[in-house]
Amino acid sequence: MANDVTTLLGKLREKPFYLDTAGLAWVEETFLSLSKEEKVGQILLPVSRDLSEPALDGLLAHNVGGLHRMIRREEGDLRRSAQYAQSRTKVPLLMAGDIEFSEKSSPAAGTAFPNQMAVGATGDAIHAHRMGTIAAREGSYLGFNISWTPVGDLAINFRSSVVNTRAFSDDADAVNSYVRAYHEGVRAAGLATCLKHWPGDGVDERDQHFVTTDNTMDMGCWRNSFGRIFAEAVANGVQTIMAGHITLPAYAAELGARASCKGSVPASLNRDLNVGLLRGELGFNGLIVSDATGMVGFGSQGKRNKIVPLCIENGCDVLLFPTNLADDFRFLMAGLDDGTLSHNRLDEAVLRILGLKASLGLHLDCGAVPDEEWKANLLASGQHAAWAEEAARDAVTLVKDTQHILPLKPERHRRILLSWLENRATPSGPMPQLQFDRLLREAGFEVTILRPGGEVEPTRYDIGMYVLADEGMSAREHLGPRWGDLHGPFPASMERLWYYLPTIYVSFGSPFLLYHMPECETFVNAYSPILSIQRAAVAALTGEIPFSGKSPVDPFCGLADTFPSQIWSG
Repeated sequence: MANDVTTLLGKLREKPFYLDTAGLAWVEETFLSLSKEEKVGQILLPVSRDLSEPALDGLLAHNVGGLHRMIRREEGDLRRSAQYAQSRTKVPLLMAGDIEFSEKSSPAAGTAFPNQMAVGATGDAIHAHRMGTIAAREGSYLGFNISWTPVGDLAINFRSSVVNTRAFSDDADAVNSYVRAYHEGVRAAGLATCLKHWPGDGVDERDQHFVTTDNTMDMGCWRNSFGRIFAEAVANGVQTIMAGHITLPAYAAELGARASCKGSVPASLNRDLNVGLLRGELGFNGLIVSDATGMVGFGSQGKRNKIVPLCIENGCDVLLFPTNLADDFRFLMAGLDDGTLSHNRLDEAVLRILGLKASLGLHLDCGAVPDEEWKANLLASGQHAAWAEEAARDAVTLVKDTQHILPLKPERHRRILLSWLENRATPSGPMPQLQFDRLLREAGFEVTILRPGGEVEPTRYDIGMYVLADEGMSAREHLGPRWGDLHGPFPASMERLWYYLPTIYVSFGSPFLLYHMPECETFVNAYSPILSIQRAAVAALTGEIPFSGKSPVDPFCGLADTFPSQIWSG
């Protein structure tokens, strides 16, 4: 066996794999049994939107190393497809998903848990540990063995809609605390751990789905922020790190003539960032997976037949989401033939993939799905629901109440005029309507919905209320107050309820909306639209529970909160 292969096998005994003799023997035996074509298959991890057996067979025919499935699919479809796929493959599969606990990234059959920003607002890392535990328990029951979570980015730029509520905080120390706790929860419950997005998102306001983005920090600032987050995760044994379509120009400048890549090359294609900085300086020995390669941030870097093999040659071990599996397989094979992708680099990637699989025990149970008798403990359990309720009640944050309207009481504020979006949607499709109006009515209030273009008759109401529920997410180009959707097209979009009534604004999403309305006198951040948070928000607004949350970011976006309290004089 070649010396470099022998050396890497030895490294699989170390962090984060910790393979024993039996695990190493399985990796070596499996590796030696693979043809060149099977090795190339191992580094491909396509998304499987069609979970039918013929569709799965088509993906498995390429000997792929794993499959990514959408966690919102039905419980039966997920369990059945995992069992079928694992039974039809020579090498056990990495079964991946994004269990982020945003409204659209939670198991449909499982627990709706507050998102990362809401967890950050609790100020208690126990909620991050529980978040990881739930992700692992529910994910394993549904046939997953790895989740591409958590997000380790910093919500520094309030204009970034792709980070926003997906981050725990804008503070590196806080993020470190939550990431560590999350990973401990995940690992204890048996799933592989991940951290994204290397080398750190949240500086650029743009979205990798639409453009290659830049982390423009100088290296001193980077090492004291994102660098510490990734370094601590590496020290604590994170198993996979996702390389984003994000540049770090300052590192190329620091390397100078020693740089092998331009500073404009993103991490998913940048050998200096992956091999020099992540593996060399930070000492990462685990698996590097590219972010989804269908994103414009990747595709804009060149012709796909050239950049696909370069993704692996320059340090990624897994090519995530081939846009066309057959084509990308062919591009990788051609890269081996013309030298764009070296055989040594391919072997290194495959050995790490096999090492991760062995570290998860897949060589022992072939990725078996837990028996249905475990469902009550693993999926949507009473314990998980109670954890979600506790996190929700700890998260809701009163940012300002300069008009001193709170707490709301039916005897003083019975008649509420509510402005919100009745047809909610994400870039991926429609979302269910909030139940906030029902919860207010159950608390003793009369709620009237203001339709766009509707006139406000102040004598008919005691207070006005805005509710918006837009979380940070991929492919949403802007997060703002959406006045045109709430009040109607211009000039109606210049209307504000506080021109007529004492008004409260509640955000079940972005915590940065005050930037657009500093004159708003009562503002509440609730971060997540899930039902437990809606209940907690009503309880806090009515004084049933205190506002326990603390802002994990600057909700004033750098602006001093000096707007005079004079909009409503009573």
